Amino acid sequence: MIKSIKVLIVEDDPASLSYLEIILGKESLQYRTATNGEEGLAVFKEYKPHIVLTDINMANMNGIELLAAIKKIQPQTIVIMLTAFNSEDFVIEAMRYGANNYLKKPIFRDNIIGLLRKYKNIILSRNTHIKIQSFVKRHSYTMEISNDIELLPYVINYLIESVELVFKEDECMGIRLGLDEIVINAIEHGNLNISYVEKTQAIKNNTLEKLHESRRNAPENIHKTVTIHFEMNNEYCEWTIKDQGKGFNPSLIPNPILTESAEYLHGRGIFITQFQFDEMEYSENGTKVRLRKNKIR
Repeated sequence: MIKSIKVLIVEDDPASLSYLEIILGKESLQYRTATNGEEGLAVFKEYKPHIVLTDINMANMNGIELLAAIKKIQPQTIVIMLTAFNSEDFVIEAMRYGANNYLKKPIFRDNIIGLLRKYKNIILSRNTHIKIQSFVKRHSYTMEISNDIELLPYVINYLIESVELVFKEDECMGIRLGLDEIVINAIEHGNLNISYVEKTQAIKNNTLEKLHESRRNAPENIHKTVTIHFEMNNEYCEWTIKDQGKGFNPSLIPNPILTESAEYLHGRGIFITQFQFDEMEYSENGTKVRLRKNKIR
C-alpha cells in the first residue's frame, strides 16, 4: 500500500523551480528536483516518483523526450507538462505520448495544488489486491450514483477493478483519469447545472464545495442521479455515463488549448479524456457519453 506520494519537478527556470518547491513544501509532499531533462531522467530512475512536473522547453532533453522515456520505464507515472502560453502543438504531442495533464505558465498556486491533491487521492486509493477478473470473458453491470463528489474516488476504484488485469498499468491509469473527468462533468455540469463561469468563480473564492452542496440539496436536483453502465467482452471494454441534466451541443465544445485562460484548469476534461480511449461518443443531447477501450488481441 502506498503511504506517501513522491513528486519530481523538472524545470530549468530557477524562479519557476523555487515557486514550485514552495508550493510542494507547504503541501507536505516529498519531492526532488532537476534543472534539465537529462538530469530529470537520472533522478527519475533513482527516485521513482509517482508524479512528475516537467517543463516542455528545455535544453539537452526536452519535456516530451523526457515524458516518452518516463512512460517507457514506469508507464503508470502521472506526468503533468508545464507549457509556455503559445505551445499548443507541444501540448497535443505530449498528450499523444501519454501526458496526463498540462499547466500553462504562469502557473497559479490553486491550479497546481488542485491537480496534486486530485492525483494524490487517486494514487493512494488504488486497490493493489490481485483480482480474478482476468478469467472473465463477458461481464456487465449498471451503477446509479448520487451527486456526492466526495464518493467519486471510491466509485472510480470500483469501475477500475473490473479491468485491472485486462489492461496495462498505464492504460488503467488513463482510464481512471478519463472516467473521473467525465463523471465529474456529468454531476457538476449535467445534474447540478453548474456553469463554467460559476465553477471558475467558486474555485477562485474557495467555495466549490459549498456550491456543490447547495446545488445538490436544491429541490430540483435532490433526486437526480448519474447512471454508469459497464460492458466487457472479448473485444473491448465500454463505459456509458448518463446524467439527468438539460444537455448541451457537444459539437460546440471549444478546444481548451486555444481558448482557456492559463489561470483556470477546468473545462479540459473532455479534451484530455479522448486521448485515453479508442472511441468517445456523445448522444441524447449531450447527456450520454460512451467510452470504449479496445483490448489488444
